[in-house]
Amino acid sequence: THDLGVVADTADRVLVMYAGRAVEQAGVAELYGRPAHPYTRGLLGAVLRPGLRGTDGRTRLNEIPGMVPGLDVQPDACTFAPRCALADATCMGARPALRLIDGAHRLACHHPAQPGPQIPEGAAR
Repeated sequence: THDLGVVADTADRVLVMYAGRAVEQAGVAELYGRPAHPYTRGLLGAVLRPGLRGTDGRTRLNEIPGMVPGLDVQPDACTFAPRCALADATCMGARPALRLIDGAHRLACHHPAQPGPQIPEGAAR
């Protein structure tokens, strides 16, 4: 589901998937408080929050640029790399394995993001 409010209210642990692959897994508080995968950060940045308004008074949500690849496209690379501001040649050349990064927090990313739920502007490549 993309209903992150329901997930937060009902789950103890969360597995985030992108294009059919697991990219991050952690307890709810850990994942929502310290997302490490750029896709997870993008998802959390796209959640509607009261008081989040632009200068014109309209509600603003962060957008993850680009398109999700088809499930029939499974490159030997990070599938999120074309949409990721942190991607480099390593990401384009090798699929990251889901590995333990801290406690019970698992991540499949060559370049974990700094804490915070947002993707940097201009993330499309």
